[in-house]
Amino acid sequence: MKKHLILFLFIILSGTANSAEIKIPDIVIDREKLLANELQIFEQTLPSNDFVNHKRIVGILLIDAPPKEVWKVLKDWKLMGELMSDVEYHKVIAELKPIKKGLIGQSFIECSVSIPLFDFQYTLDVLFDESRFRQDWRLIKPEEVRIYNMIGIKVKEPTDTIQNIKGFMIAEPFQNGRKTIYKFISTVKFSTILPEFVENYMIEKALTEHMEGIKKCVESHGLYVPPKFFDLPF
Repeated sequence: MKKHLILFLFIILSGTANSAEIKIPDIVIDREKLLANELQIFEQTLPSNDFVNHKRIVGILLIDAPPKEVWKVLKDWKLMGELMSDVEYHKVIAELKPIKKGLIGQSFIECSVSIPLFDFQYTLDVLFDESRFRQDWRLIKPEEVRIYNMIGIKVKEPTDTIQNIKGFMIAEPFQNGRKTIYKFISTVKFSTILPEFVENYMIEKALTEHMEGIKKCVESHGLYVPPKFFDLPF
C-alpha cells in the first residue's frame, strides 16, 4: 500500500510540476543590437516578502543558424556545462521520458557550480519540447527529493542557500527560419541575502558564457572547443 502511494505521488510530481508554463517577461529587444549579434541582458528584481535575493535574468542573442541546429546543442546539457567556467558539471541522472518529436521529453539533471566562497548543488526537472525547440526547468525541492529517493531515483538535496530556480530557453525562428533568436530566462530565489558579486556572477559572467558559448558551438558546426576543455587532465 505504501509503495503504491509513493508511486502515485511520483506520477503527480513528475506530471504536474512544470504544467504552468513560464511566459516571456515584458522586455524591449533592441533590433539594432540584435542584428549586430550583440548579447542583450535584462535583469529584474522580483517582489519578495522576506528580503532575500529574488532575481530574474533574461538573455537575448541572434544565432546564424536555423532553430533545429541550435536545438541540437541546447539539449546536450553536458556540453552546455562545459561552456561555463564555474560549472563543475551538468549530468543527467534520470531520463523519465525520451526526447522525441511530438512528445515532451523529461530528465532530471544534476548541476554543480563552484565560485569563490560559494558552492551550489541542485537538481533540475527539465522538460524538452522538441516541436517548439523549448526547454522548461524547475528546481527539485527537498520534499520531492525524499520521495524520489524512496522509489529508487537518487536525487541529492539542493544547497540550502537555494530556495527556488525556474526558467526556460527557446530557439525561435528569425528571417524565415534561416537564423534563430535564442532566448534564455531564469528566475533564482535564494534563502538568504548573498553578496553582490554572486548576483554579478549569475548575470554578467555565467549568462554571458552560456549565451556566447552556445552561439560559437552552433555557428562553428561542432568545431568550437570550449576553453575549459584545455583545463581537463589527460
